[in-house]
Amino acid sequence: MRKVLVILGGIIIIAALVFFIFVPAFQGKLVIDPIIHLGPLSIRWYGLILAASILTGYFIIRKNSWKFGISAKDIDDFAFWLVIVAVVGARIYFVLFNWAYFSQNLAEIYKIWYGGISIYGSLIAGVIFSYFYTRKAAYSFWQLTDLLALGLPLSQAIGRLGNFVNQEAYGTHTNLPWKMYVAAKQDYVHPTFLYEAVANVLVFVVLKKMIGKFKPGVLVLTYFMAYSVIRFVVEGLRTDSLYISIFRVDQIVAVIILLISGLLLWMRSKH
Repeated sequence: MRKVLVILGGIIIIAALVFFIFVPAFQGKLVIDPIIHLGPLSIRWYGLILAASILTGYFIIRKNSWKFGISAKDIDDFAFWLVIVAVVGARIYFVLFNWAYFSQNLAEIYKIWYGGISIYGSLIAGVIFSYFYTRKAAYSFWQLTDLLALGLPLSQAIGRLGNFVNQEAYGTHTNLPWKMYVAAKQDYVHPTFLYEAVANVLVFVVLKKMIGKFKPGVLVLTYFMAYSVIRFVVEGLRTDSLYISIFRVDQIVAVIILLISGLLLWMRSKH
């Protein structure tokens, strides 16, 4: 009974926050300051949301690690270094494709609390790190990456809320009922970060259903394929894409990862 009351109370609190804060802010009727001022201390919502995102992924991975033949202690040892590598990789990716700006503003490179990190940079760095980390581990690369893939979608979904607070990663003009107001543009736009967040929640549900039903490697490759399709579509609506000539960088990367993941999935299924 106590557990039911706690869950019910949580639902009521979340519903109240959505109705009285999120929806009005989404419609432009309420302005959310991206910085929390506590006397001399200033805390950015983006940083708090990013921390909540990382912790969510960590707890999901740790709780389900035994299903993939990996102990919780092994995850504790691995997670600390993974977070550092992933954040650095996410920032490097963003900086490299914005080098024209950062080459003239070197002091801005490390300031991730203003935004400017890329999930693809994080994923690429995480995969490379996991490969080398598992070479001396008691579990395989595919076991570990399957487990990581389970924790990623919800973590990403929560992290996307930081884009809302920072008023970034939105799309082109729209008059759809779920349009979002952006004060800087004085216009209503596609909340592309929200589209991606909702899609990631659905991916998590699918991956959760797949646990224990396929050989190692299928979950992570399914995740990469699903997310690449999601990102390709969402990226086409965004107004802040990174470009190489006339091509959007993240759409190019999405196609490459989709093809590689599909090929690897076919190879693993065949053998």
